Amino acid sequence: MARLSLTQRSQLAMGVAAALAISGAMSIPWIQIRESIVAQQLQSMRDMSQVWAKTPDISIDRLRFVKGTDAKAAAGDQFLASAFDQFADTPDVFDRYELQYGVDAPLSRYVRALRGDQAERVAKGEAISLDVPDAAWRKLPLTGVFSIERSGVGAARLIWQDRIYILIGGGLAWIGIIVAARLLVVRGYLRAVRRLREVANRVRAGDLSSRSQLRTGDELEQLGNSFNDMVATLDGSQKQLQSMNESLDFKLVQLSEANVGLFESNRLKSEFLANVSHELRTPLNSVIGFAELLAELARKDAAADPKRIRYIEHILKSGRGLLEMINELLDMAKIEAGRMELSVSNANMTDMLEGICAIMRPQADIKKIDLEIQHPDELPTVETDPGKLQQILYNFVSNAIKFSPEGSRVIVRADVWAVDGAPGLRMSVVDSGPGIPLDMQQTIFEKFRQVDASHTKSHGGTGLGLAICRELSTMLGAKLGVESKANKGSMFWVEMPLEFRAKKLPPLMADRAQ
Repeated sequence: MARLSLTQRSQLAMGVAAALAISGAMSIPWIQIRESIVAQQLQSMRDMSQVWAKTPDISIDRLRFVKGTDAKAAAGDQFLASAFDQFADTPDVFDRYELQYGVDAPLSRYVRALRGDQAERVAKGEAISLDVPDAAWRKLPLTGVFSIERSGVGAARLIWQDRIYILIGGGLAWIGIIVAARLLVVRGYLRAVRRLREVANRVRAGDLSSRSQLRTGDELEQLGNSFNDMVATLDGSQKQLQSMNESLDFKLVQLSEANVGLFESNRLKSEFLANVSHELRTPLNSVIGFAELLAELARKDAAADPKRIRYIEHILKSGRGLLEMINELLDMAKIEAGRMELSVSNANMTDMLEGICAIMRPQADIKKIDLEIQHPDELPTVETDPGKLQQILYNFVSNAIKFSPEGSRVIVRADVWAVDGAPGLRMSVVDSGPGIPLDMQQTIFEKFRQVDASHTKSHGGTGLGLAICRELSTMLGAKLGVESKANKGSMFWVEMPLEFRAKKLPPLMADRAQ
């Protein structure tokens, strides 16, 4: 069943309400008409009985007289018997009328009580008075009754005729109410609602210039004015938003151009730094090579001046430190320029750890640091770039020796580890240095950043080592981190999966595509 519209529901509600109201109003005259007709008939019967009582010789059709209170006399007439009982039990009742709807035709019946000597006098044909009885008459014994019957067709016709008029009047009133309601609701309110809905549909379609033109002088006009205010506010907000979007588009174009310029500048800087670092490293290697040759000649010359040997060692130390800084700058420049390439192969971690410790042991011996290796008897091979992983571990061990006090211990440990649910290894370097505060443990992995404390200022470095390690670990698909407490040493670790998994970069427009 289709859903009723607002107009249909309004008309149906008004029709039902009007029908109920008219029915309620009609019920009073509907009932009162019968009572009025019955009262008229009763008065007519009383008048007829008074005429008969004063002139007994007048012939009245269907007049019945019963003398005495013999029940048998009224046994065949239920109405007469009921009247006997009522008159006997209730002295205040002296007559009774009833309009009966029989099988053939309606019948009007009237019964009058006779008390004292009234029944004897009626039986003798004497005239009696049937005026409204007084209290003394009501106390006399019941001596008889008489009844008058006549056709009730006229009374019934009057009742139904008046009721038909009531029905016709109620129907006309209902029709008038429906017509008035339709004129009021459909042509008044609903037409205004339709016009307001049409304006709302145009606004929804994007026409913000549409306005309501209702002039009803009531709440609907106020609703239209409120709707116009809302559309005006929406129009203003849309224009403001459009202006902001245009401004943002212009800013976006500017930022895009600036970003392209910055990207190009950064690329040129990285290429320049890589080229300059490479060009600096070539002559620096020659300087270090000739310094090593001079140092070897000075050591073999028994008559060599000790100052010469000390000066040459200073040259070597400074040159190697400068070469290390240039190598770090070159590696970072290659990473930023996207020129760092991987050479993936199977790496023997036992040999790698032993090789790193062998390289760093002379530096540890200078500070009398015990360099210890801890790992299971058998370590699985790792599919990775051995050179890049070795560079990470070398940086960890170098920093551990640099910051650990003399006579302490540095532990290089390897453990079987699960990396993202897959089998892998965890290599860690534990030192006995001053430790790293919690708020600095992420800062140290940024470029050119070191722990801002007095013990770090006594050590050299560019602050690129750990930043390079983080970039390399990302390229290798590994995880890198640190665990440390101030004045309690540090543990730097890197977790490597056994199988190499190249990092998948998300598309540049992934966010916009969603």
